[in-house]
Amino acid sequence: MALASAERELGRRLQLVQGIHWLYGAQGDAYAALLRGYGGDPRQEYARARAAGPLWRSRLGTWVCTGYAPARRLLQVRSGAGPAAQPQSALAWDEGLSDAGELPDAGRVREAAARAARRASAELRGEVDLVAAVAARVPVEVLTDLHGLAGTDRDRLAGACAGAAGALDAALAPPAHDDAVRLLDAVGVLRELLGDAAARQAVVGVRAARELIAGVLHALLHVPESAGTAVRDPARLVTETLRHDPPVKLHAFTVAEDVEVAGERVAAGEQVAVLVGAANRDPGTFTAPDRFAPDRYAVGGVPEPLVPAPHGVDVQAFARVQAEAVLAAVAASGTLSAAGSAVRLPRCPVTWGLGRLPARVAG
Repeated sequence: MALASAERELGRRLQLVQGIHWLYGAQGDAYAALLRGYGGDPRQEYARARAAGPLWRSRLGTWVCTGYAPARRLLQVRSGAGPAAQPQSALAWDEGLSDAGELPDAGRVREAAARAARRASAELRGEVDLVAAVAARVPVEVLTDLHGLAGTDRDRLAGACAGAAGALDAALAPPAHDDAVRLLDAVGVLRELLGDAAARQAVVGVRAARELIAGVLHALLHVPESAGTAVRDPARLVTETLRHDPPVKLHAFTVAEDVEVAGERVAAGEQVAVLVGAANRDPGTFTAPDRFAPDRYAVGGVPEPLVPAPHGVDVQAFARVQAEAVLAAVAASGTLSAAGSAVRLPRCPVTWGLGRLPARVAG
């Protein structure tokens, strides 16, 4: 009876938040329209949000930041606890989970990533979907390796990671009720297998690594000069992907202290949404910001891309070494070419994730 009541309450909450996003988005609020997400591609909403200024308040009560410099300042004073308990926080999947704690040793992650990337790339033949065959596979295998799981536990971990893949987006954009229930069940399995802190790391880190890997592979397929950079300087290619196609494109959090930024005063405890996908293409900071250009980092003085820590998890170290390992393995596996257009997932305002990346492998 209690479970049925909780599920009904969850359904009501999801519908309420979705209705608020729909109403305010229809009335011209760019942030609400972005969370509503029915257009799929968020770049139009980024442009509308940027036109409203580098920092402005949405009708949802959230401060919305689109400029690089104010975003960087705000990220320095964030609480680190993930989305605040505001009415627009749709699904609190990490409620009750402890803080993420220390990340796995970088050396161990690098070694596990190299092994997983070699296995995945060795199986690439003919026409493949690089999201399923590589980007979604490698982070799960790395996590399995780090935690020493075997047998049915490996399969359970893979299934739970797939079930929880939408968590970052679901925290702000309400999913369908059945999807929400499956997501919460998947988080429960991760808690059982890994413990609370590691479960938080798994949900956030696996999705961020998947998107960064998919992003660098997308660049290899669709930006011809990227192939040379991947061989000469894979780290530079990954850095430009973090800027041009960041794995976390929207980061909502509460500020931990009063801060003056972009001519506005944001009080401690207020919610801020940094549109990372917009700030990392701030034309006042980056030359030709919409162009994918890894060589921009060949000279000094170019600001580093913003990489937030969603739900208190520092994703860059975990995701970056995996993306670099995949680049090295794929470069040795044969020649990749696009076999169709990439497909983005709908209603994913946080990740705008790649759902399919068709490729042809020769060699």
